[in-house]
Amino acid sequence: MDIWELIQATKDKTDDEISKMTSTMPVNLSPKEVKLVRPIFDKASIQWLLLGPPAHVHKQLAGILGTKRTKNLFQYFGL
Repeated sequence: MDIWELIQATKDKTDDEISKMTSTMPVNLSPKEVKLVRPIFDKASIQWLLLGPPAHVHKQLAGILGTKRTKNLFQYFGL
């Protein structure tokens, strides 16, 4: 799974479905975490793929997932 697949999934899949999708990733998101990150991913743009997510997105995700898990998530996606 790549970052764009995950972002697109937040638009049409349930929290439980996305949680199951992330079970193969180094950072597994619980349904509760999916619910919290969904509004952040809804604001994603193609710039995220080209330049990486903005600093405020890193901060928001770190507030939900913790710094280490956020770093691991970005490393997994090569961001």
